[in-house]
Amino acid sequence: MILVLGVFKIEVEPMIMEMEVLEKGRLLKRYYQRGVVGRNEVVVSYGFIGKVEAALVTQAFLDRFNIDTVFLTGNAGGLEGVEVGDVVIGDSYVEYDFETALGDEGIIVSGSEDLENKVIAYSNREIKTGLIASGDAFVTTKEKAEEIKRRTGALCVDMDSAAVAKVCHENEKKFLAIKTIVDVCGRETEEEFRKNYERYGFLSNLILLDVLKRCVF
Repeated sequence: MILVLGVFKIEVEPMIMEMEVLEKGRLLKRYYQRGVVGRNEVVVSYGFIGKVEAALVTQAFLDRFNIDTVFLTGNAGGLEGVEVGDVVIGDSYVEYDFETALGDEGIIVSGSEDLENKVIAYSNREIKTGLIASGDAFVTTKEKAEEIKRRTGALCVDMDSAAVAKVCHENEKKFLAIKTIVDVCGRETEEEFRKNYERYGFLSNLILLDVLKRCVF
């Protein structure tokens, strides 16, 4: 079974609207919908902000359902080398704001290469792959964006991918984040986000929906 997560409803709405519904319910007060997309059984949910909530919700669904694959669809802030409207798939993930007393700069969790290959193969859109850096803050300054890029080499930043990746890694589940760039960090970030979120908020999920219709995971 596949779990598809998004922060807000718009980030999973194409899947909710088009799947053949088998069940509706709530888990940890979050709405979920279980059904069929193509030949895949899928559970879709949304409603979390930040790494703690992302991890909490992911683990709850892994405990409730017989999940073997997790997709996180939504949006991210671009770092150097990406632009608004680009779609990024994570091949690894790091918490850019996690640092222990020993001085290491984060935990990198490898992504699932077979999921990445299938999405790229069955998608009709150009997709970039690379590291996604997650932290519990909205990166608004050029200086902070440059620091994260220098330290991690990430293509983009968000507030959830690394947390979901870590939970999936610990539970030995496949995981892939698909993120659409809605702003470039440090370049009128908040204004770009407000302008582009409604335009691109559903795009990553729409890409995944099309792939699930054509491919069995």
